Amino acid sequence: MDSDFDTLSDSSSSEYLDDIDSLYGGQAHSIFSSLEETIEKIDDFLLFERKFMYGDIVSLLSDPLGQTGKVINVDMTVDLEHIYGSKVKNINSKNLHRIRSISVGDYVAQGAWLGKVEKIDDLLTVLFDDGTKCQLSAVGPEKIISISPDLIEDPQYPFYPGQRVQVESLSVSRSTNWLCGMGNNKHEQGTVCSVEAGLVYVDWISCAVINGEKGHAPPCMQDSRNLSLLASFPHANWQVGDCCVVGVSETVTFEQIAVIVKTRTKVDVQWQNGSQSLGLDSHSLFPVNIVDVHDFWPDSYVLEKGTVDDSQVLGIQKWGIVKCVDSYERTVKVKWFKSEEDQTEEIVSAYELAEHPDYSFCLGEAVFRKENSVVGLSDGSSMRNHTEKFLSHIGIVVGFEYGDVEVKWVSGATSKVAPHEIYRVEKCEGTTATSVLGDENDQQSNEEFPVKENQLLAPQIKDVSGTCDNAKDSISPSLSQVAIGVFTSIFGSLGTSLINACRSTSEDGQILEKHSDEEEMELCNLKLDDLRIPEKITSEQIKEDNGDVISPLGSNHSESFKQFNMVSGCSDHHFVDRSMMSLQVKREWLKKVHQEWSILEKDLPETIYVRVYEERMDLVRAAIIGSAGTPYHDGLFFFDIYLPPQYPNEPPMVYYNSGGLRINPNLYESGKVCLSLLNTWTGSDSEVWNPKSSTILQVLLSLQALVLNEKPYFNEAGYDTQIGKAGGEKNSISYNENAFLVSCRSMLYLLRKPPKHFEALVDEHFRRRWRDILMACKAYTEGAPIGYPFRCGNGEGENQKRSSTGFKIMLSKLVPKFVEAFSDKGIECSNLLDQLR
Repeated sequence: MDSDFDTLSDSSSSEYLDDIDSLYGGQAHSIFSSLEETIEKIDDFLLFERKFMYGDIVSLLSDPLGQTGKVINVDMTVDLEHIYGSKVKNINSKNLHRIRSISVGDYVAQGAWLGKVEKIDDLLTVLFDDGTKCQLSAVGPEKIISISPDLIEDPQYPFYPGQRVQVESLSVSRSTNWLCGMGNNKHEQGTVCSVEAGLVYVDWISCAVINGEKGHAPPCMQDSRNLSLLASFPHANWQVGDCCVVGVSETVTFEQIAVIVKTRTKVDVQWQNGSQSLGLDSHSLFPVNIVDVHDFWPDSYVLEKGTVDDSQVLGIQKWGIVKCVDSYERTVKVKWFKSEEDQTEEIVSAYELAEHPDYSFCLGEAVFRKENSVVGLSDGSSMRNHTEKFLSHIGIVVGFEYGDVEVKWVSGATSKVAPHEIYRVEKCEGTTATSVLGDENDQQSNEEFPVKENQLLAPQIKDVSGTCDNAKDSISPSLSQVAIGVFTSIFGSLGTSLINACRSTSEDGQILEKHSDEEEMELCNLKLDDLRIPEKITSEQIKEDNGDVISPLGSNHSESFKQFNMVSGCSDHHFVDRSMMSLQVKREWLKKVHQEWSILEKDLPETIYVRVYEERMDLVRAAIIGSAGTPYHDGLFFFDIYLPPQYPNEPPMVYYNSGGLRINPNLYESGKVCLSLLNTWTGSDSEVWNPKSSTILQVLLSLQALVLNEKPYFNEAGYDTQIGKAGGEKNSISYNENAFLVSCRSMLYLLRKPPKHFEALVDEHFRRRWRDILMACKAYTEGAPIGYPFRCGNGEGENQKRSSTGFKIMLSKLVPKFVEAFSDKGIECSNLLDQLR
């Protein structure tokens, strides 16, 4: 029966095809062939091909949370389709060439100078139909018109080999070079044989140092024959849709143009543990776009950061080369280079290493050679005679091996050099190029704050900011007396009119009492230099306590460090030099500052401390204690605040006293603070500064709850999309480990150098919490997750997220330093050492 069914099926199928063929007039075969071809194209399109470049960081698709690797070699084969329809498969990309040798964006060298190509004028070789051949400039007096279909869509290549063109107003000129035959003045048609770069406009970037100085840049307009191309792995740059030159055969008189329709890529990868995988299919890997700052790879150059960033100088820091990495345990095997004779290997924590700023070269990066032979053209010879010499001193990095850097020079030679023998190409001042980097001192540049949009705090914070409009109800009698005393000293010539106005406010905070035009004018013409408490006010209403000048706030904790106080002496404040001497101080500004002081006095939480200055009402300093449950627990973090003349229409300026440490994506080593509430990052209407409701207290609470949070890793711009994903959570754990270590180093820094007016707070804080800090270190070494809200070692049973070995190595180095620092403060903690071991 099976046999009968098969025969019937085949017969029916044959009859069906015959019917279809007759129905479509004999065209069925071509229809099905076209359909098959279409399906093949769809299959090719759906076959996703990942593109990788030299130096890309990758991970195995089968082990996304495993170690990462670096691409060290790329092999690519392509399928081509000629512009007239023929196809060829499995061509090695190294056999392909671009339509012209130089393209826009390429790096070129002339003498000691390196530049970037900005514009090219094509030089065409045209074979006319009458057999004559000549070279024409695309910008010459001849008008060259394409009469071929637009087969190439790339605007960078308006002309290509095989293209039919018509040349009008042909005349012998400087731009015309007859290769065979004689020209005439008739309209001629011909075929483009080849396309080369003629005149090239170059933006000169940098040059080798000559006799201690940088020479003058060459002219921007150059003949391409005087330039040397600096190519960086061109065979790996091809993509689907690119046009290329296949070559010239014996039977074809012009180069054949083809389009890449498919690519197949295999890569070699060097993994963090030192092993290599060769010939991996690109679809078995995926790119790692977010790289941890403490991820390293073999042959990377590193510096030893140490445990405390104090007076270490870059010149005396140890440097070495990475041999292998345990990415899970966060440990690195490093070969240290103390000298040529003294070279040792050691396994260290990844958290105590930093990428070497001068020796960390990338594959494909342009470099200059440091060598005396580059210097000195004092013999009067021209730069042209020294071209060959310079071409052996400008190159690109093509590999690393045993601590050496492999460089391919513009001359074509390849050699290995020590990292200190070369330096990366940097932009030369005064060249025609435009810098791609922003000014590091531009605090307002959003591009320098790659941190995600920060939401404002929960509704209770907005309620706090709302008290700004009810300042009368929130002012305690003690603070009112001090503030009124300040205003009395300022407006002495006006008697008590402003004092009464401050006391006579409506429920919405509006002043009820009217002032005369003369009074209003005098109020608006006061200078900030007058914003001081006179001696009689200071002596009568201000008293000293714990080294601070403190206002009588009626606190029952007189022996403790007051949360809000007025002090004298702001010389170390970051914004002290922002003078407002020439600016007018408006009554609204004074009223707003008064309201801010009132809110801070009444509503500061126990973990935030604020000091204002009697001689500078526009300056504030705040200390925030890191919250339990975060990697910042028990830490102290200090911020300097400046209230500009336009305040509150403009937000305050905030500076983080970092001590040179980067503890958070929002807080920079330079002191920059990134927060949408400060308008230093983008945010919606409810997230940015609102002059009518936002307050300094809201800023401080946002810094404590939103910036110094339990998972700061996700503060980075775009990283919130990784929340809950395995890769993101893995990176977050690593970030928390480092955040706690840096927080510890920050504590050690504060113990040695507490900020002015907060010496008593630093002393009191660590006397209260030294045991918690040390026992937290002990619990972490036993496996407690970072930020677990324990006290005195109450973290047993929370070992589901074991800390890494590299983290424990760093803690073992920090604990003795804590004990030493606490002992210097008179805290007896040596008896805990046995428990901590």
